[in-house]
Amino acid sequence: MTTLQIRPATLADVPGITAVHCSTTTVWRDPLTRAAVPYAQLDLFGRWRNGGPWMSVEMAAVHVAALLQAGQCVLVATWAGEVIGEAELIFTGEPEPYVALHLSILYVHAAWQGRGVGQALLEAGVALARERGLPALTTQPDEAARGFYARHGFELWRMQHELQLETTASSPAPVLTPVTSPEQSPGPEMALRIGRYQCGPQGWEVLWPSLELPGWSDLRRSVWRGNLESGPAILGLCQQLTDPTQADAYVWVTPEASLLSALHALQALAGAQGYYAVDVLLATEDMPEARQHFQLGFQTQIELWRRQL
Repeated sequence: MTTLQIRPATLADVPGITAVHCSTTTVWRDPLTRAAVPYAQLDLFGRWRNGGPWMSVEMAAVHVAALLQAGQCVLVATWAGEVIGEAELIFTGEPEPYVALHLSILYVHAAWQGRGVGQALLEAGVALARERGLPALTTQPDEAARGFYARHGFELWRMQHELQLETTASSPAPVLTPVTSPEQSPGPEMALRIGRYQCGPQGWEVLWPSLELPGWSDLRRSVWRGNLESGPAILGLCQQLTDPTQADAYVWVTPEASLLSALHALQALAGAQGYYAVDVLLATEDMPEARQHFQLGFQTQIELWRRQL
């Protein structure tokens, strides 16, 4: 009898994974004009702009291979040998309270939604986290998915606030050492405290993208390491895709460190590189101290959810 199976993905599953992610896209958009266009008329960058690296087999193969090579987990749900769902789970490798297995993607083919496939993938992730002795599963759900996660034991863990910080070219930048290789990654004592859109390894991937895609991989990126007043830190800037005068910031420090010296450093480093402003994503608990010292323009909010195991 045919049954639903959940198993680790291989590169042979990539065409099925792409089909799953493309299944809910009813209109493909030109990346610049946003006009409706046929899928076949989009180049790789255009397909990526419609939903990420999963939207073409070529990009998905690079993405999945990078995850598997890094020792992360990609699961697929299959029925009669056909891939009908996918989940990607990232071991954060960060200290408490950030150590967890992070569910970065859970996607079910449009024809199979509402039939228990998502729940099966989710529970497989929970089992994997428990096997590794991890205390929690985290995710960053979109608004439509929050009810699903709430029904399966997740609750709001951290509210993240995206704020815009104007740069200063006059302030002296701190003396930091440029990081020249992705192998010089943050150690287990550091957590991604600014720019936590998902989890630490995914922030690092933005700064060192595995996907060589014109329009994405050729954005300006800079990474530094050194000691600030608050202690050891790694700071990164990535030019924004739609505005070359602005950058997104990523900062790894210890969980208890003040973020003031990192924010001052970002202001000076971004100004020295010619950016007008830098976007900083801060947790609610870091907002009062930051607002006492900086003028921060509100952009948006992002929710991180957590299921304690």
